Amino acid sequence: MVRPGIRGAARRIVTATVTGARAAGPVELSAIFLAVPGVLVGAHLLPGSEAWAFSLANDGVLASRWTLWTAFASSYVHSDAGHLLHNVAVYWMVVGVAYPLSVLAGWRNRFVVVTIACLLVVPVVSAWATLATLGTITDVPSVGFSDVNTGLLGFLLVVWFVAADRVTAGRIPRRLALVAAPASVAVVLAAPSSVWYFPRYPIAAAVATGVSLLAAAWLRWRGVRRPSRTHTRRAGVSDPAGRRIDPAREFALVVGASVAVSGIVGSMLLVPAGANVWAHFAGYLAGLTAALPLVVLDA
Repeated sequence: MVRPGIRGAARRIVTATVTGARAAGPVELSAIFLAVPGVLVGAHLLPGSEAWAFSLANDGVLASRWTLWTAFASSYVHSDAGHLLHNVAVYWMVVGVAYPLSVLAGWRNRFVVVTIACLLVVPVVSAWATLATLGTITDVPSVGFSDVNTGLLGFLLVVWFVAADRVTAGRIPRRLALVAAPASVAVVLAAPSSVWYFPRYPIAAAVATGVSLLAAAWLRWRGVRRPSRTHTRRAGVSDPAGRRIDPAREFALVVGASVAVSGIVGSMLLVPAGANVWAHFAGYLAGLTAALPLVVLDA
């Protein structure tokens, strides 16, 4: 296959985007890209919703029904309009690549299931993590959707490898997600954060690194499968000998990797003062936990 020029690649990317949008349909696209922002804006405008903030003076997430409600609902309210717009923009950025990658990976239904799980479970998990960590040093209420966004970020990391497996006809095996996921956790725990209340945890980082190395050794022992011509044609690439990838799919992988890396750094390492990094980290772990078993099931 002849490698197209910049204009040809751009045309293919635009054509693939339009074709994908038409295939999904307005209802599905609206549900994915407008429903959640609509809920967030509605919650922000609802009178009295500021009372849904999760107080770190609580004795526990399950201390009362109201406490459990605020543990959940606090993720859907924001301190001000700027906070709201930031989280809506991040949601669009993450989902804007996670969804097309899920389509490429054949994980369209799994994307919906994991997204719903993040919307329902991550808020409570992050509230518990926040209370257990920051609750010992402050009683400032916690609000914001960033924990759910990082949950979707964890899913993005995993689905990227599944999509890469199909697009490259197995040259990037999906099982590498089992290596990359704990490695990313190790980086977050080992690298210095920009806020003092999320310190380095070298022992935990070493454990996560060990898990990553064990997964890599297991993959090495199992061996890497060779791509077949049938798999290659179905994934939309050329003959394995040519090693060419469709530009639109290659673009999706490049953007997806960029968003995943920048999202990890921007949500857990280089963060502004006052950011609830513990909620971000808890959400990220929850997203990885929801997605990684799906890779094992595929295997």
